Amino acid sequence: MPESWNEPKIIDAIKNIVQETFDIDLHEAPPSMQIRDSGLDSMAILDVVMSLEDMLGQKIKNIDLPKNPSLQDVAAMVMRNLQGASA
Repeated sequence: MPESWNEPKIIDAIKNIVQETFDIDLHEAPPSMQIRDSGLDSMAILDVVMSLEDMLGQKIKNIDLPKNPSLQDVAAMVMRNLQGASA
């Protein structure tokens, strides 16, 4: 796993992707904010995950998220996948 990727950096990347893709500004949102509170549905969350894959240059294989994930939940899922890939 690249050393530069950590949970706060992934959360910032998610916020940037949401801004660029859906024109929704989450930059002031806390990590605990549930993504659906921004108006995004599960398909939009998958779009964000696919954009993260492109950004990271790595396939995210285990997309195991709660029904209404927070920004932090998505970042933790990405971190688990990155750590699993480097193991």
